Amino acid sequence: MNRLFSAFTVVILGLLIVSCTGETVDYTEPIVTKPEPSEPCEPSVPTVDLTDELPEVISPSIASAPLSSIPYESIDGFNDFSWKFYLANSECSSKNVCVSPLSVGAVLGMIANGDDGPARNEILKTLGFEESEDGLNALNAYYQTLMSNLPNIEEGIKCDVTNTMWCDPFAFRIRQTFMQTITDSYYAYGIGINPGGENGQKAINEFVEKNTNGLIKNFLSSPLVISLAFLNTLYFKAGWSQGFEEYATSKRVFLNIDGKEKETDFMFRCDMMEYAETEDGTQAIRLNYGEKGQFSMTCVLPSSRINHIPLDEVLTTDNIRSINNGMKEEYVMMWLPKFEIESNNQKTIDVLKGLGMENICSGRYVFGRIAAAEDFSLVCFIHATKLKVDENGTEGAAVSLGGMDNAVGPGFEETSIHEVVFDRPFIFYIQENTTGAILFIGSVKTFS
Repeated sequence: MNRLFSAFTVVILGLLIVSCTGETVDYTEPIVTKPEPSEPCEPSVPTVDLTDELPEVISPSIASAPLSSIPYESIDGFNDFSWKFYLANSECSSKNVCVSPLSVGAVLGMIANGDDGPARNEILKTLGFEESEDGLNALNAYYQTLMSNLPNIEEGIKCDVTNTMWCDPFAFRIRQTFMQTITDSYYAYGIGINPGGENGQKAINEFVEKNTNGLIKNFLSSPLVISLAFLNTLYFKAGWSQGFEEYATSKRVFLNIDGKEKETDFMFRCDMMEYAETEDGTQAIRLNYGEKGQFSMTCVLPSSRINHIPLDEVLTTDNIRSINNGMKEEYVMMWLPKFEIESNNQKTIDVLKGLGMENICSGRYVFGRIAAAEDFSLVCFIHATKLKVDENGTEGAAVSLGGMDNAVGPGFEETSIHEVVFDRPFIFYIQENTTGAILFIGSVKTFS
């Protein structure tokens, strides 16, 4: 009886509620609530936040892999680019020249990760890598191994490399996947400062001067009209494994490339050295740095028999391979001038065009994988170096900047004493000896 009363009460209350609202309920169909139509939306792209403070750059303390793990084809391909890049800069000038392919390649490598098509492939081809995702992975692995090894090869030798990306964090949202890649492979830091304008110029110049130990000042001579920049700095300082005695330095005459003579200071050394001579008479001497000799400078002197040939025609890939493979311990009397070279090419983008990057450097190819909903074009490339060579060793620095915007823009075996006098234009290159990776290439053509 109680159950019947309770059920009757529930039915009565339900009827009262319906009558009060003025609505009727159809119990034959279930109630369905339809959502309001909405605009379709793309899934959100994970992005990163960037600090607006200049970072205290710390070199990797543990190597990602040994230098010996770098494939030969990666070394050979990149070194081929290194010679071509030097030649393209040298042929434009009768002055002394010094460039750092390692620095330039780091900036181009970071930028290459911003695309998965023709823009990426054009960079890979120029740098000597396969035009594919596998080629990009090989380039990234090449730099990851170098970046994690170079600063720690030998105590007492400085080889510090920094990579940074600069942009206004309120203008663009940098993709997390892109930032993670360049952080993992290039140990890059993201800096939330707009690289354009006077504030960007001041911040970049301050950063460059600090990270090149004051060798390169006022890297940017004027403000840039860019919104994104990739920046590399390289600082190298090492003493000779076996130095030159200062008391042996004396005045000798150097024959400049224009035929004029100039007296300057020549260092002297007479000892067993690594020496090579090619079939055309080109001579080369390798001078090692530090106790382990893992870095070296090789000085290349064209034969006097081919002085009528332009200096750089001796610098073919085959000639350099012959020199590197033909090095043997020989007794050498060597005179080498002390020299200092400083260069700053604000138009390096024109050099890159000539090396096969016509589409990228003309803004016809863009990079869409860097930031969410943004396509960037390469609008400028600046490269600067400074190198000092004396009795104690070598100190050098290099900087490369790739500026972008999100709008399209522009074998000898004779056992005798070899006397080698570098008293006419000669070529030099500084490399890591395990891999042959080239830090600096240049030529001394004139003394003023």
